[in-house]
Amino acid sequence: MKFSSVVGVLNMDEKMRFERMLFRSTRGNCLARFADVSRPITDAISGKAENKIVFIVFFKSEVIATIVNKICAAFGARQYPVPDHTAPGDTGRLDLIVHELSSELADAREVLLKNRELRLALCSRLMQHHAGWQMTIEREKAVYHALNLFRADVSGMLRAEGWIVASSEAEARTLIARSHAAMDLAGASMLATVPLPWPSPPTFYDTNDFTRAFQEFVDTYGVPRYKEINPAPFTAVTFPFLFGMMYGDIGHGTCILLFGLYLFLSDSVNSKDEMTRGIYTARYMLTMMGASAIYVGAVYNDCFSLALALFDSTYRWQGAQDGLSGRVASGVSANMTASYGTASNVYPFGVDPAWHVSENELLFFNSMKMKTAVIFGVVQMTLGILLKGINALYFGEYAVFFLEFLPMLVFDCCLFVYMVILIFAKWAIDWNQRQLMGTCTHNMTYDGRPCTSTALLKDKCALKYGGDSGGCAPPNLINQLINIALNPGAVDEPMYPGQGSTQSVLLAIAFLCVPTLLFGKPMYSYFEKHNAHDGAAGNSGEHSVSEEFIHQCIETIEFVLGMVSNTASYLRLWALSLAHSELAQVFWKKIILAAVGANNGIFVFASYSIFAVPRAPESCAP
Repeated sequence: MKFSSVVGVLNMDEKMRFERMLFRSTRGNCLARFADVSRPITDAISGKAENKIVFIVFFKSEVIATIVNKICAAFGARQYPVPDHTAPGDTGRLDLIVHELSSELADAREVLLKNRELRLALCSRLMQHHAGWQMTIEREKAVYHALNLFRADVSGMLRAEGWIVASSEAEARTLIARSHAAMDLAGASMLATVPLPWPSPPTFYDTNDFTRAFQEFVDTYGVPRYKEINPAPFTAVTFPFLFGMMYGDIGHGTCILLFGLYLFLSDSVNSKDEMTRGIYTARYMLTMMGASAIYVGAVYNDCFSLALALFDSTYRWQGAQDGLSGRVASGVSANMTASYGTASNVYPFGVDPAWHVSENELLFFNSMKMKTAVIFGVVQMTLGILLKGINALYFGEYAVFFLEFLPMLVFDCCLFVYMVILIFAKWAIDWNQRQLMGTCTHNMTYDGRPCTSTALLKDKCALKYGGDSGGCAPPNLINQLINIALNPGAVDEPMYPGQGSTQSVLLAIAFLCVPTLLFGKPMYSYFEKHNAHDGAAGNSGEHSVSEEFIHQCIETIEFVLGMVSNTASYLRLWALSLAHSELAQVFWKKIILAAVGANNGIFVFASYSIFAVPRAPESCAP
């Protein structure tokens, strides 16, 4: 009895389904055997390496052969012709076939290896020219893109209109002449100035490695119109310094500075990574931010959350040697080494380290950093308003100058610049002297009037400025600024005579600036167009005036709310500086001191080498 067979290769995952389908379709009239392939085989269709099995199916009928072939095709099995081996003496023929197939496989493998080597060699040669070819293609693509912007003119010529930087016009003409000479085409193209009038030109700023990052930073918020003052040079100064106010720490600022200097030494401008190129472009910005953080950290006297005792403190505690050495008991007050207001009483640079170890450290730095942030914020906002006025004068827009710039400046000065003046006034006043003027000693006031210990401060104060303190107690500026709008004319703790009436006048002037901003320019445009046009054109003029009024309404609301919200936003400098300082202190106390206390030589050496700085005595209060 002679049996036929089908041999092939099948995916291993299909084994059970394939075997079940054979049994059901042939009703058990076939015999299937499987053998696993030892290593994954690359599929000829998908090109992926998959685990395969070899199968052989024995059967007797031609009908069953048709069924088996259809099942193999349905399961994607690859069949291979195998000669019938049931006849006697076929073993030698099969061995010969196997030997021939092995030889063919070896030859095919050799051919594949040679082809791979040839491909690698060809790719290596092509890679040497890839950059040049890519540049050529990009250049040609840019040329064709520019030619697509041209339009047909007379006599088959192409004409295009565009803008060119005035300083580059001579260079452009030289390049055109050089191109004509290279191609031996005289007069094939020309560069001419388009007659006036021109549309509004685009804005172009010539940048260098230093200003490029700041220019991109400014352009994200908006590009100034043609010939307006470029804010980028001002941003190059203010942005790093404001970052230094927020991140003021000598140690951490040094880390940023060193990273910026490292970018100078490394060549990453041609990196394929967009983020790496962006960081390298900002290397000047990062360096200036690090330098600003070091400077402001020196002003704060803060290095990795620790104070630097670089100079002798102007405060002394009982029991402390040389000003800052030793320990004193908690609650002990510090005394100044010189009279108030004298040069000897001023710390040479920055904050006296005694404040960093006092019990009222947080209150002191909160007040100092908050007021400093407000001062620099108001100065920057006022600078922006001044730039608007300079632009208006340059372009001859006198309506904008008188009806927008001046009301904005007056509004800013009446409320926000006045707030800065109050801050400096509070810093400049000798409150020890003023508090002395509000005391009652031996039943006599400072100016010689009889008094009692139960008398009110405003009755004892010799200044007679009004309010609850009469001018002899330091005010709470936050409450004063809030009362300017909520309780005009009332000042509980005045700093100068007539403060209440002065603030009322300033508030009234600031309120008058708002309707001037809102109605001034639209009314000016209405009367100007009404006098310049006749009645036929009046409808279009009224339409444009209404649009201008809506625009002016939006700009007025944006300015008034922006002045308030931006002033509050500048307080983030204080908040982030405070958070950075407090987190650094937590890091010092919870990690560094814990490492030192672990009695591990490596930890102790590392902690001491990084954080060993002169420290002031602890638990004291200036």
